[in-house]
Amino acid sequence: MDNTIALLNLSTSPWQSVKDYMLSQGEFSSFGMQFLETIEFEGMSGGIAWLSVPDKFRETWLNSHYGDLLRKAFSTVLGSAFEDYKVRLRAVSAPVPEMKFPNPVPAVVKQAAKQAAQVKRVKKKAALGSPMYAGYTFENFVEGSCNSLALKACLTVVEKPGDLPMNPLLVYGASGLGKTHLLQAVAARLTAKNPEMRVVYRQAYDFLRDTMSIVEASVAKEWAKRDELKEKFRQLYSECDLLLIDDIQLLKSGVYSQEILAKMINSLRNSGKQVILSCDRHPASFKKLAAGEKPSRDASVPQLTSVLLNHLENCVAVGMDEPDLNTRMGVIRMKSERLPFASDDREEICRFLSIPPRANFRLIEGVLNWLDAMHSLNGVELNLHSIKQLLVSPQNDGATLTLKCISETVAASFNIDAVVLSSKRQDKGASIPRKIAMFLCRELTSETEQEVGKIFNRDYSTVIAAIRSLVAMMDKDVALARRVRDIRYMLET
Repeated sequence: MDNTIALLNLSTSPWQSVKDYMLSQGEFSSFGMQFLETIEFEGMSGGIAWLSVPDKFRETWLNSHYGDLLRKAFSTVLGSAFEDYKVRLRAVSAPVPEMKFPNPVPAVVKQAAKQAAQVKRVKKKAALGSPMYAGYTFENFVEGSCNSLALKACLTVVEKPGDLPMNPLLVYGASGLGKTHLLQAVAARLTAKNPEMRVVYRQAYDFLRDTMSIVEASVAKEWAKRDELKEKFRQLYSECDLLLIDDIQLLKSGVYSQEILAKMINSLRNSGKQVILSCDRHPASFKKLAAGEKPSRDASVPQLTSVLLNHLENCVAVGMDEPDLNTRMGVIRMKSERLPFASDDREEICRFLSIPPRANFRLIEGVLNWLDAMHSLNGVELNLHSIKQLLVSPQNDGATLTLKCISETVAASFNIDAVVLSSKRQDKGASIPRKIAMFLCRELTSETEQEVGKIFNRDYSTVIAAIRSLVAMMDKDVALARRVRDIRYMLET
């Protein structure tokens, strides 16, 4: 068989394994995950893994951004059977031919068709650009101290879109904190108020592709294609009422695209049109490139051109932080409604799941999806006890949880130095954390009162008295009991 022509048809499992490996090597943004889904694995031929992408731009992006990681992933999954990968462009489907009527259409029919087309255009105005998620609304956005300012800024834009003080608006923060949710919630609220509003939502990658396709056509001297692309670009961006662009840090290598975006922001702003951008960091975290300076791929600090960065530095920038305890609790309550938690344990389960700090909401969704899978596939009953068993870390299984670890965790939760717990201080700021630490040391380990006393410089009788005192206090103070339980959950996970 001619290996240069025939491809060995493999199941999708090797490619899925490759993608899983790539995702395990680092946190991918929503853009990165969407990008992987556009790649198709077509099989192996003489040690070559054949991939296909829908356009030339994705081919270039794949090779420049993920080439090394892709080779490493294939080598890990396929071993010596893999030598290298190659990418080809998938064939584009032929356009549907336009239907032509040989006979003239009556004027009445023409008028009816024109009215129908106008209605159709009105209905489609909110669907310009990339698709948006119907579930991303203000109604299901969980507010907390970590995102309150960003939420209020977006709600202000909804009240007065295009108002100069909030135009453009930049929402920044790490991946998975809800930036895309807020941007699309603004679009959902505004189009609900005004269905004729023209909204364009684009990932920065899509905007980069839109601009570079024009450049590529010019370089290839395909003037008709270039003019067609420029007209489509103008109709899409210049005539919109609300422009949303996500993850603009991905434009760092596209100087031309940055310049176009800066001009567009200025034009839309002067026309009273609203612009909202999102980014993974504050504008001050970028290095400003001087006019004509080329970005460096090896730079330790991300770079943007001065013309774009000037807009970002002068706009209102609102940040989003890692979700705090109350926000995590609210998100888990909302997203776990679909899960069959034991009804008597539901609130306590949500509390237990919210205690460990998690960097973003995707990690929270990951835990809930895993619990759902354990229930669906293995028939695990989702009560508090079984969930604790599923999520308890091997190092925290009671056999290796040390007295030192417990005392340091308690001290950290009270924002004091662990040395304070073994000191002679007797004020409330030291005595209550010390009692809690002693109580949890006895609860979570098999150490005796004598051993617990040694780490706190107390004798065994003091330990017994401290534990009894704390138990009596918790019977009267619900907030204290809750705090002790939260620290215990943190130690157990």
